[in-house]
Amino acid sequence: MTAAPTIVVRNLSYRIGDRPLLDDITFSLPAGHFAAIIGSSGCGKTTLLRTLAGIIRPSAGTITLLGHDLEQYKRRYPLALGYLPQVSQAHEDLTVTEILNFGAQLQLPESVAPQMRGKWVEYLIRLAGLENVRHQSYKTLSGGQRRRVALAEVLVSDPPLLVVDELTSGLDPQAETSMMQWLRFLAHESGKTILLVTHAVRNLDHTDSVMFMKSGRIRFHGSYAELHAGIGDIEELYVKPEAELPRSAPPVLAPSVPQPIRTGGPPSAWRQFATLVRRQWLLLSRDKVQIILHAVILFTFPALVAVFAIGGLPQVRNLSLSLGGNLLRSMQEQLLYFRDSLSSASLVSGLIMFQVILLTLAGANNGSREIAKERPIWEKERRSGLSPVAYFFSKLQIVAVFTVLQSFWMTWFVKSICRFPGDFGTQFGVLLLTNLAMGVTCLAISAHSSSTEKASLLAIYLVGLQLPLSGAVLALPEWLVWLTRPVIAAYWGWSGYLKSLSEFSIYDVVRQTTHTWLASPGLVGAVLTGHLVLAGAATVWFLRRRS
Repeated sequence: MTAAPTIVVRNLSYRIGDRPLLDDITFSLPAGHFAAIIGSSGCGKTTLLRTLAGIIRPSAGTITLLGHDLEQYKRRYPLALGYLPQVSQAHEDLTVTEILNFGAQLQLPESVAPQMRGKWVEYLIRLAGLENVRHQSYKTLSGGQRRRVALAEVLVSDPPLLVVDELTSGLDPQAETSMMQWLRFLAHESGKTILLVTHAVRNLDHTDSVMFMKSGRIRFHGSYAELHAGIGDIEELYVKPEAELPRSAPPVLAPSVPQPIRTGGPPSAWRQFATLVRRQWLLLSRDKVQIILHAVILFTFPALVAVFAIGGLPQVRNLSLSLGGNLLRSMQEQLLYFRDSLSSASLVSGLIMFQVILLTLAGANNGSREIAKERPIWEKERRSGLSPVAYFFSKLQIVAVFTVLQSFWMTWFVKSICRFPGDFGTQFGVLLLTNLAMGVTCLAISAHSSSTEKASLLAIYLVGLQLPLSGAVLALPEWLVWLTRPVIAAYWGWSGYLKSLSEFSIYDVVRQTTHTWLASPGLVGAVLTGHLVLAGAATVWFLRRRS
């Protein structure tokens, strides 16, 4: 190998406990080289690929790419390393063209003009043989077409190095041959170094070299012709004892000299945020189930509050009136007032808490699935330079839109039906912050969770604990109240709403039966804003940690 090495791996090992998954692996590959890794399941092929992609940190050894340390390479040149896992996902409701266009907008430097970006996407569509399905949604594509879309998406940033896992798995013989020819073309005509993990051996003659792995070690690395001459039938490699395996010469590694890398950086976080927002609203417009679910929550939750309020509406409305008139009439009205107040005080407090709990449930629905439902896509785009901050704020904006609609309608509808007095703006602000605090907290849960099911379950548990741990409805030990209250959004929403009634007689009546300490709307706003900031920071931290 006379060309400068693109990949140089020295004494690479990876262990889990005492079990070696990779054991003292050493090899190098030059630019424009197409290599395949074969071996039985569990021999370490995918582990090696994930280590080369920087997803797994090795236990020992070094990896240099174009003369740069792997970690430095990934940090400085995120667009210069293309990794395609065995299972690659995309948004099901986007078309092929939309997937590649959004990929180009999220990856290519801002210096690339929109016209040039569009031409590049058109070239990739032709290169991948996707012209006939370019306007089809991803969910309608065959397995082979999906793999072509995935590879085209990786090629958007034109990386000089590609590591690809099982790209030909499950393809028919013709599609498999076509894919191997495409990879060979990319290596030889575009100068890319390509490392492919594969179980298919019928097209290995398209490669420049083959590595055979067994028990975490490379037992052979040489050309297909050399391997075929030493073994005959390639499939016999998998059953022959180690002593009868063909041997290759020990690798001779050239010095790793840093090489110039022709690549740009991804666009700014602001530009990525704008692109993500456009994509999210496009996806939502095509998701009829989500639209219906949000409409049901928007209109039925306030109606539930009104249903529970119907029996006590006259008393609640009377409590909103001022007492006056002559002394005798005033005394009569006060007697009637206090009679009604005893039966309606708990209703008022309960209706306010019911609003708050329903809005925390709405907030949990807004945020709990947003990130977990597309985790593989996030991880793929993060490897291509997507900013965690841009991604978080793109999720926050969609949660915030639903939060504003839900909180406004809840406040207006319940005030109209129950005739609660007090300032609309204050009550709307309190309910809005309560809903949003829960939504962003559930975004953090979603960022931490590995599946939508786990995220939804944790969010439900969190909402379920709001009522008993608030100390507003059930009596709790004093030490437990002050331990849990700071993190219970429902308490602060209930407290702030009740305090907004403090200038009206209804408040005095409620206080006769409710002895819980109440915070002012200003303090409520400060605490719930603190919830938002902490939950947002946790979300970004989880996104960075899991990418």
